[in-house]
Amino acid sequence: MPISNGRNLAKLLGSSANIRSQYVAPVESGSSVSTLADMDALIAATGMSDGDQAFVLATNNLYIYKTNGWFKIATVENLQPGSISGVESSYALANDGTATTITAVSEDPEGFPLTWSYAVTTGSLGNTATISQTDNVFTITPSTDEANAGEFSITFSVTDEATGVVSAVSAFTLSFGVDISQATYDNVSFSVASQDTIPFGMVFNTDGSKMYMCGWQYDSVYQYSLSTAFDLSTATYDNVSFSVASQDTLPMGVFFNPDGTQMYILGLDYKKIFQYSLSTAYDLSTASYSNISFSTLNEDSGMYDMAFNGDGTKMYTIAGGSNNHAVFQYSLTTAYNVGTASYDSVSFSVSSQETTPQGFRFISDGTQLFVIGQGSNTIFQYSLSTAYDISTASYDSVSFSAASQDDTTNQISFSADYTKLYVLGAVSDTVYQYSTGL
Repeated sequence: MPISNGRNLAKLLGSSANIRSQYVAPVESGSSVSTLADMDALIAATGMSDGDQAFVLATNNLYIYKTNGWFKIATVENLQPGSISGVESSYALANDGTATTITAVSEDPEGFPLTWSYAVTTGSLGNTATISQTDNVFTITPSTDEANAGEFSITFSVTDEATGVVSAVSAFTLSFGVDISQATYDNVSFSVASQDTIPFGMVFNTDGSKMYMCGWQYDSVYQYSLSTAFDLSTATYDNVSFSVASQDTLPMGVFFNPDGTQMYILGLDYKKIFQYSLSTAYDLSTASYSNISFSTLNEDSGMYDMAFNGDGTKMYTIAGGSNNHAVFQYSLTTAYNVGTASYDSVSFSVSSQETTPQGFRFISDGTQLFVIGQGSNTIFQYSLSTAYDISTASYDSVSFSAASQDDTTNQISFSADYTKLYVLGAVSDTVYQYSTGL
């Protein structure tokens, strides 16, 4: 095992020691190097001459004998490679077959050559993609067949063949997204008029067993149950509501974090996002204000809806007033804590499609954005070349009109698998259900 030059060299013991070299002392002519199991064996050794060296396996220490005793020269070590860089935590694979190339980077402290490998560690690769490797360069080529959409994770590993393996994990998603123009009405709807006749915000929990609506009539959020997930025909009111009037009397948008322990309300009156805690996940009866808020007034005085990215490190709002007609992007230093939000100075105008945008949603991998507005009662579809980065958004020239069901549309939502679309109509105070064609 090689000795690390200049690394962890111990000072020679005793006043007679006077070695100044940064390297391990060379073996003198006629001296020897022995390998001993432990310190007891070193102490018990006899017959040494000046310059004899001994390596103790138990401690990884190298010693030299001089005059009347052993002196430690160095700790002999081979450090494992450094942490891997150049590998992101997640990737959205292109559904047009364009390969994703990942160049992993690591360094060995002693300069030994590195050996790279990979393994699919969660999910199934199946026909979703193929993987090729040349040393530290990995190429993931996705399928172009919608039937092969899927998710998997790869663990990238590196070793110098003598020490432990260093790894990094990336999640990969191949999604063919939603073509909103293919949506069709299911002839299924659910009225919220008995709770509020001025509904604005709507959202589902992650498994589709709960739906929530916020409205202006009573400045409250209302909770509903669906006995069949994401099927509005099975929805019933839970007789559970939560007033947000103490924070804002014009609640526009409602959103939850993924585990349902935090709720967010976008208020038009005070131009703020307010954060609430739920002691029981997704149960409004356990909600309380967290005394945390974030002002959106600097960006626009007419914010109408809000959303987060998948891990809560990005937040988005949409302005539907007379100023910007745009989506705004923020960063959060603490995930899902709006008190740590700051504006990224990044926005994306939708005014060429809609001048009164009301609601918006991303798909889960952040590569598609959908905006609905009252001006046209139409949903417009956008693509993001970099997930959740709205500076990379562009209009797909794809849209879907919901005007046949309601001519004042305020909000949209999707089922977890994006096979279902929901539109909140303000004239009829009703949520309408559609199939997307996925």
